[in-house]
Amino acid sequence: MKRTSTSFRILFCLFLLMMCIPLYAQKKDAAKEWLREVEPIITKAEKTVFEDLKTEEDRMRFINSFWKVRDPNPETRENEYKLEFYKRLNYVKKYFKSTRSDQGRIYMILGEPVERNSYAGGEQVVDSEVWVYYGEGRHGLPPVMNLLFYKRENFGEFRLFYPGMDTALDILSPGYRSGYERARSAYNQLRGVYIELADATLSVIPGEGHPDMPASATSSSHVFAQIYTLPEKEASDTYLRGFQSIEGIVNVTYSFKEMPGDASIALSKNRGYTFLNYSIMPDAIRLRKIADNLHSAKFNLNLRIEDLGGRTIYQQEKNIEFKLDNMEKQALDEKKIMFSGFVPVISGTFNVNIMFSNKSTEEFLIHEERLELNEKTVPVLLGFKAEEIQSNRFMPFSTDKHKISFDPRSVFNKTDSIEGIVFTEDTPDIRLIRVDNEDDSIAIQDVVKQGRYFVFSLPLAEVSSSNYYLSIRIRDEEVYRKIVAVLAFLAEKPEGYEWSDPPTSGHAYNFEIGTQYLNIGNIKKSLEYYNKLPESLWNSYTIPIIAKAYYRNKDYERVVELLEREEIAKDYSALFLLGNSSLELKKLEKAAEYFEQLRNYGDTVKINQVLGAISLSLGDREKAKTYFDRAKELEKKPEVKKEKDTQESHNEKT
Repeated sequence: MKRTSTSFRILFCLFLLMMCIPLYAQKKDAAKEWLREVEPIITKAEKTVFEDLKTEEDRMRFINSFWKVRDPNPETRENEYKLEFYKRLNYVKKYFKSTRSDQGRIYMILGEPVERNSYAGGEQVVDSEVWVYYGEGRHGLPPVMNLLFYKRENFGEFRLFYPGMDTALDILSPGYRSGYERARSAYNQLRGVYIELADATLSVIPGEGHPDMPASATSSSHVFAQIYTLPEKEASDTYLRGFQSIEGIVNVTYSFKEMPGDASIALSKNRGYTFLNYSIMPDAIRLRKIADNLHSAKFNLNLRIEDLGGRTIYQQEKNIEFKLDNMEKQALDEKKIMFSGFVPVISGTFNVNIMFSNKSTEEFLIHEERLELNEKTVPVLLGFKAEEIQSNRFMPFSTDKHKISFDPRSVFNKTDSIEGIVFTEDTPDIRLIRVDNEDDSIAIQDVVKQGRYFVFSLPLAEVSSSNYYLSIRIRDEEVYRKIVAVLAFLAEKPEGYEWSDPPTSGHAYNFEIGTQYLNIGNIKKSLEYYNKLPESLWNSYTIPIIAKAYYRNKDYERVVELLEREEIAKDYSALFLLGNSSLELKKLEKAAEYFEQLRNYGDTVKINQVLGAISLSLGDREKAKTYFDRAKELEKKPEVKKEKDTQESHNEKT
């Protein structure tokens, strides 16, 4: 009886095992199917983590987190991103068969195109389609894109056309192609039949490219790269830290989610200073509800100017807090908010980085742009209104007498005028040139000299809706060119939120300019501007920075004179400069005093060696031996030495 019972249990366990195997396989297949579904949007880090998960519980937790971090509005019941994703997925499965097809992949990432023009069935061209998309502030995308798909040799599925690698010859049908050997002649033939299709073979960006240089292949390739990497840039990986399997695999860069928006920079001159003006405009401002009738958000705006080696030349930071009731929030939801600022800037070639972050919703918007400022640079302010101002304050995008109202998207309504300021002594030739036909231009006649600059204006009521270059020439040389769009529809103007400075800010600007020169290593120029400061601005904030300039100029007496003032905090930087300056001046007792205080910030090999050498020079051999022995002791602890010396090196640079 006992043997029978044991046999039964064994058979029962085998039965359960056989039942579980299909269930396990079914769950594993479901995980694989989900991974195939989200393939167009899942990041490499997410895929690595998901494939490494061992349990069904972890996989379900991962999937829930995957959709949660993409939810554009967590306060609502539905996840709009997830709903839109599966809506696109069903459409792709129905019409494009697979998300791995070129059309399917683009549709999953960018969604429904604004326009979809089909050229199928024509005798002269292979089946083709041009999908028109608006960048809408998404990371790195141009305002308008024309994506061309075609069936190679009129066979198979639609492929994405890559300007530069593919040419107009690929769009002509096989029967018509034999008479054309060059891309230029094929383009001319194609343009005679389908203008929009022909232009789409030149570049993804409308109006760019030339038949003799079919693309700006680099710019088109850049756009494709931006499109395909959007899922990587627009998704937050922070939740992956909750899965132990990522240790040693995933390096999370950002803890915030990127938000769409627009930004712009422009140069101006005002009362002897050259200013970098900047503006950034998120597509939407999201607030957190903190009470029944109260919503809030905390924003941070950071401007960083770097040299081409990545060294910070200047940095400015602003903090903003919104607290709005329900009516104010509703009004905010219906308009765009633009944040603007300005800083004095020196000549050079720099990278400008503007970062706007919403700390309440953990979102950020970044804009990067190259700035070149030299003796040939002609500053220009451009917008839809140039109005006279009565205030004598320094303001962004302004002169002492005029201020420019503008839109960072560089879009204009037909009811607007294109207005601006050109900072030049010579009369400028200003024209509006059609992007798609540079022979078609409008000369701006209303150009009036106002002191040291010119103000210009062109009403747009009679100007056709299109993309234009705003071109400015001085003495037959083009000094400025910018793409602007005259819209066929009405675009609402953004509301500005900006900072201004009092008219007495000139001395503060001299300090900022001096510090920029110090950071690029032009010590002579930095001291020139520092010495323009009145005595009232030689304070506990400015003196430690000015002292660095004198130290690098080897004026050690001046360094000691400045930093020994009672109001100056004796922090690491000050003690380091005082200690080394005293050494250079042969004031060994003072040097020893400062370096001994430096030990409070880190008992390093280097400091002990310096103190030992000073003691030896002062004839105190016993004290010198103590310091040298301590240095040797620290050298035997490489991990401690490395940590301390790294901190010392960091502080010295600071």
